[in-house]
Amino acid sequence: MTISAASSLPAHGLPISAVERETGIPKDLLRMWERRYGFPLPGRDEHGDRVYPREQIDKLRLLRRLMDLGFRPGKIVHMETDELDALFARQPARSAPPALVQSDIVRLLRGDDPVAVRDALQMQLAVQGLRTFVTETLARNNEDIGAAWMRGEIEVFEEHLYTEMVSRLLRETLVRLQLPVRPPRVLLTTCPGEQHSLGLLMVEVMLRLAGCDTLSFGADMPFSDIGRAATRLQSQIVALSFSSAYAGEPLEAVQALRPHLPAGTDIWMGGSGCRLPELPEGVQVIHDFATLEGQVAQWRHSHGPDASGGPAAA
Repeated sequence: MTISAASSLPAHGLPISAVERETGIPKDLLRMWERRYGFPLPGRDEHGDRVYPREQIDKLRLLRRLMDLGFRPGKIVHMETDELDALFARQPARSAPPALVQSDIVRLLRGDDPVAVRDALQMQLAVQGLRTFVTETLARNNEDIGAAWMRGEIEVFEEHLYTEMVSRLLRETLVRLQLPVRPPRVLLTTCPGEQHSLGLLMVEVMLRLAGCDTLSFGADMPFSDIGRAATRLQSQIVALSFSSAYAGEPLEAVQALRPHLPAGTDIWMGGSGCRLPELPEGVQVIHDFATLEGQVAQWRHSHGPDASGGPAAA
């Protein structure tokens, strides 16, 4: 599979905000790569602002697609565009399934009818219930959206629209979810540089269904702030999400976070970018949303009766 050059780009290139929309790579991440890897290498316009030539944008598109397949940016950013194209073409078919049968969510997104997308999601939630909606439907939809993006069938703005609609629906549902809570108290966030938070929100839903006391702080939280929040709010677990777009190494992030956390605080981590060769003590990887409730039950069992009854400490 090859990615053709975007012939519609202006001769002088695109500004960084447009490159973010074209590639799905956040502006902060583009600047970080420029400092860390020496790529991309933008020019400057008459105002001194960054502009990116078409060949670099083509390479950035390829990098993003390979990252969605699990490749780390530091391992592939120095490869030439034709090498990246060849690497992408060699990936197993399961990573980008053929579009013989297009999923309903992709078809709806391409129909330019946001109301239809919203109504379909709400109907799925009402019919299936929250647990099945998250563990099966959303998990499958997310894979379909990612695969369609890799094939160039949907645009970045359509992917963003889907993410925002799902996030709003889940947040509205969480507000209405009146369940008694008990330990563990779980602090949910992402590490510095990680902007994607949909997976984190899905984890929060499953933890709430398991009766956990959850505290969500959104994305891109400094390590020191995570540590202070976990200490003052007496969180027993810190849950982290790593998408395939995360520029760093999850293991290094966990090691950097650990000194900021109180002794005995567990770290749970998951997401498509979470591939660890080995697990440090006190760290668990969440491989599947459906396994979360079992992991919560195991935590309660291992921490004794004091952890399995009564509300979490304030």
